[in-house]
Amino acid sequence: MSDDASPRVTGSGPQADCPGAPNPEKAQHDRKLFFRIGADILLIGGATGLAQVVAFAAIPLITRLYVPAAFGPYALFSAAVTIAYPLASLRYEWALPLPQQDERALEILGLCAVLLLGSVVVLFGLTWIVRSAFPQWAGISPGEAILFPLAVAACSLNGIATSWLTRQRAFGQIARLRFATTASVVALQVILGGLRGDEDGLILGFVGGYMLGVLAGATDCRHALGISLRGLRAATLRSAAVEYRSFATITAPSNVLNAVGTQLPNLVFPNLYGLAVTGQYSLAQRVLGQPASIVCQAVNQVYWGNAARLLTQDATRLWPLFVRLNAFLLAAMAPIFVLSWVGPQLFSFVFGPAWADAGHYAGLLAIPAFIGLAAQGTTSLHIYRLNHWMGCWEILQLLLAGGALALVAHIGAGPMACVLAVALALATANIVLLILNAVALRRTIRQQQHGQDIPRLPQPAAYAAGQSNGGRS
Repeated sequence: MSDDASPRVTGSGPQADCPGAPNPEKAQHDRKLFFRIGADILLIGGATGLAQVVAFAAIPLITRLYVPAAFGPYALFSAAVTIAYPLASLRYEWALPLPQQDERALEILGLCAVLLLGSVVVLFGLTWIVRSAFPQWAGISPGEAILFPLAVAACSLNGIATSWLTRQRAFGQIARLRFATTASVVALQVILGGLRGDEDGLILGFVGGYMLGVLAGATDCRHALGISLRGLRAATLRSAAVEYRSFATITAPSNVLNAVGTQLPNLVFPNLYGLAVTGQYSLAQRVLGQPASIVCQAVNQVYWGNAARLLTQDATRLWPLFVRLNAFLLAAMAPIFVLSWVGPQLFSFVFGPAWADAGHYAGLLAIPAFIGLAAQGTTSLHIYRLNHWMGCWEILQLLLAGGALALVAHIGAGPMACVLAVALALATANIVLLILNAVALRRTIRQQQHGQDIPRLPQPAAYAAGQSNGGRS
C-alpha cells in the first residue's frame, strides 16, 4: 500500500478507534524509534566528538600562536562566509532527502552543482569590484579576495555532500566527513600559526580544512554527482527548481537573515571596540559554539530525516520524540553555566592570560547556548512546510540582535554590557524558535487526526527502504 493510501490511524482493535486510549504497542515503537535515533546521533556526534577533542586540545596552542587581534579579521571573514553560504546553492541541498524517487534527487543534486558554480563566479566578480571600489573596506587583501569565494564553495560542497549522505542514511560517512573537516581545519591553523602567526594563517587553515573535508566526503558522493551531471537537462533543472522553490524563495533568504543576526556582533564589534575585543568575543563564541554546533547538526540531521518519514505515516509519534530530545539536550547543556562563575579563570589557565576577557564573555553567552542547542537541534519548520514561519523568526532574531547592539551603541556602554545585551537577545530568539516548533508539530498532528489535508512531504526512498529492513540501511 502506498503512503498516500495508508490509513491515518495506526494499530488495531478498539485502541485504534479510541485516540485517547493507551496503546502499548505504539509506545514500544516510540521507545524503539527514540533509541534508534539516539544511536544514529551518537554515531555522528561520537565520531565528530573525537575531532572536537583534537580541536579543543589544539585551541590553547592556537591562542598562543595568534594574538587576540589576529582573531578579529578571522571573525570578520568567517562571518562573511557564513552570511553568503546559504545563497551559494539557494538551500536546494536541503531538499535532497525529500524526493521518494532517486531520479528526482539526482536532478536536485545537479541543480545544486549548477547554482554553486554560478555563485562562485559571481562572488569572484563582486569581491574584486568591492575591493577596487573600496580598497580600505574591511582591510580586504588580494589573498582574502580569492579565498572568500573558495571558502563559500567549500562550505557549500560540504553541505551538499552531507545532505546527500543524509538521504542515504549514511551516518557513518557523515561522521567521517565532519571529522575530516574539523581535524583538517585545526591541523592547518596550527601549522600555519607556527609559520605566519597572523590572521592569514587562521583564514587559510579554515579554507584549506573545509576543502580537505570535501575531498573526504566526495568519495561517497562522486558516483551520484557524476550521474547527475551527465543527465543535466534544462527542463528537468527548471522543474526541480520550481517544485522545491520554497527553499530558494524562503529558506535561503531566511538563513541569510539568521546568519546576519548571529554574526552581527562580529561585524559590528570592530567599529565599536576594535579588533582585539572582537577576537576575544570570537574565541568565546568558538569555544561555546563549535561543540554545540556539532551536536546540534547531528541531532538535526537524524531528527530531520525521521521527521520527513514519520510525517507521511503517523505524525503523533513525532511529539514524544520532540519532547524527549529537547529534555535530553537541555540537560546535557546545563553544565555550561559553570562558565558564569569560573569563566575568566578557566580561560586564563587554558588559553593564556591574554584571554581572560573571553572567559567573561563566555559566561554571558552560556545563556543563549543553553537554549539554542535544543531549539536549533530540533527545528524542522521546513519539514512541516512552514518555511514562512522560519523566515519570520529569522527577521525577529535580526531585529532583536540589531536592537540590542543599537541600544548599547547609543548609550555608549562597554563590551561586557554589549555582550550581555546580545546574549539576552539571542536567548529570547531561541525560546521563540522552540515554541514555534512545538506549535507547528501540534498543529500538524491535529490536522492529521482530523483527517485534514496537510502539506505532506514525499517519503525519502532511503527511509522507506530502511523501514523494510528493520530501520537500518
